[in-house]
Amino acid sequence: MKAQNKTEKDRIKIRFAAAIYKALKISELDSYRQLAKEAGMESAHIQRISTGKLDLSLTKIIAISDAFGLSFKELAGYYDSLTDTDLDNFLQALKEQKRTKGNNTRLKKSPKS
Repeated sequence: MKAQNKTEKDRIKIRFAAAIYKALKISELDSYRQLAKEAGMESAHIQRISTGKLDLSLTKIIAISDAFGLSFKELAGYYDSLTDTDLDNFLQALKEQKRTKGNNTRLKKSPKS
């Protein structure tokens, strides 16, 4: 197994950010700020995670899964099950957030299935 290069690592971080976005959209939490509070993290830390700018430790990932009320395996399932459409939707939302300079911290919730 070869070591991951920077591009591969960046792809992993953005996919994890997209997985958190997907989990957040269907969770009871209504913002990244609330996720940060429930996970016991600073909002700025969650913001860097949610834009794929930060590598995470296992303890941080587990704190995030606990904040969602999910197991580590369930949160990893969001990462593993991301589709190209999910990733495109996330990247579009990220562009919109940048366009509005982060003023739109509340998520548009998906209807519960």
